[in-house]
Amino acid sequence: MSLPPPPKFDQDLREFLETQHGSLVMLSDDPLFVRTLRTTVLKTLGIKADCLEVYQDAGLALRSVRDHLEKKLPVLVLADRLLRGMPTLEFMRSLKGAFAEAKILVMTQETSRDALSQLYEIGVDSVLTKPVSVGTLIEKMAGAIKPQGKISQLVQEAKRLLELGETAKVKQISHAILKVKEKSPVALMLLGDALLVEGKRDEAIKAYEEAHEGATLYLEPLKKLASVHQGEDEDNYLLYLKKLDVISPLNTERKCEIGKVYVRKKDMGKAEVYFGEAIVNAQREASSYVEQIVSGIAESVAEASPAMAEKYYFKILELKGTNLTKDDMVTFNRLGIALRKQGKWKEAIENYKKALTVVPGDERVLYNMGLAYGDGQQHRQAVDCYEQVLKSDPEFHRTAAVVSYNIASAYHLIKQAAAAREFLLTALEIDPHHQASKRLLAKLDAG
Repeated sequence: MSLPPPPKFDQDLREFLETQHGSLVMLSDDPLFVRTLRTTVLKTLGIKADCLEVYQDAGLALRSVRDHLEKKLPVLVLADRLLRGMPTLEFMRSLKGAFAEAKILVMTQETSRDALSQLYEIGVDSVLTKPVSVGTLIEKMAGAIKPQGKISQLVQEAKRLLELGETAKVKQISHAILKVKEKSPVALMLLGDALLVEGKRDEAIKAYEEAHEGATLYLEPLKKLASVHQGEDEDNYLLYLKKLDVISPLNTERKCEIGKVYVRKKDMGKAEVYFGEAIVNAQREASSYVEQIVSGIAESVAEASPAMAEKYYFKILELKGTNLTKDDMVTFNRLGIALRKQGKWKEAIENYKKALTVVPGDERVLYNMGLAYGDGQQHRQAVDCYEQVLKSDPEFHRTAAVVSYNIASAYHLIKQAAAAREFLLTALEIDPHHQASKRLLAKLDAG
């Protein structure tokens, strides 16, 4: 009596692990789930090959994925959404950004719509909710590595052809899918992509809009619509970004982008709302990511609104608490510039004094403090700062003509003409056309 053939999911997984020599790279600190997976691979599937690697370090897991892909071997990554209590979203972003061909299955106990939308938007291939049976685990793994069903296979083929630029064949497949499944959003998306490659922007937009109408919670049409309007139509760009934000509100970068659009529209109130939400999102992930997000916000508004930039630079320092290092001097200096632009020279000086408690004698901080003293007409103190800089680095004034000029100007204002002249000559040596230096030197010559 012959045994019945194994289920299709088992066959797909065995083909991946044995025939294709695929690997399972796992990022998890859940010993129970690791044991379940080992049992699934070794006993249920009967895989003899050593194909499972388990890591608790994201960097090591990424390195393993890279090594396998460099050998042209396929990889399925199984990652816990939380590792030691911290989200692994940055690992997933890095994985999909660097190795798009790697498949990823995320294990989570979080089943909220917002969290799931965020995972799928990053590019996760499948999501598994714990606890899980062996049968469900096999089904989810098979679904992640191989599209199930005829339409899914056609979609994969169309995507491959699109990368090759064979738009006519992509359109043929799209129409074939639409005959089987009328108004299929995926088929309309492929059609739009092909039309866009052909330069038929208006027709592509129409296809994307139809795809969106057919599946209002499907993110991809909205992302395409936002993309085609970016740089062309600010209002429609914002419209689709906000629609995406409603469906997937945990996307931090998009909230920042919406805020930046509002900055360009001079609507600082709405910009601040979205920047605030971006920071809250980032705080859920990791402190380093928060700093990156807040710094990006501050720099994006520095010219349009120094007051808003001040708030966000201060936020970065506040987040660091007592863990400030030399690397934070950039933030201190940018905060000082934002304060000075608003005429807050006293506050800028206090900011620089705090910076000097972290890195005593830092030349850039002392120089900027000198500029702040100059803003407040405290020219003797400004010169004191500059002299500390030059004692530490006698060539500092040669950084740029404007640096020599600023030092010269301070000496001139405390009536030390000889020193002022020396720095002005250096400024003109660096830049013979530096007009401010020429004017001040002429004034000194005139007596």
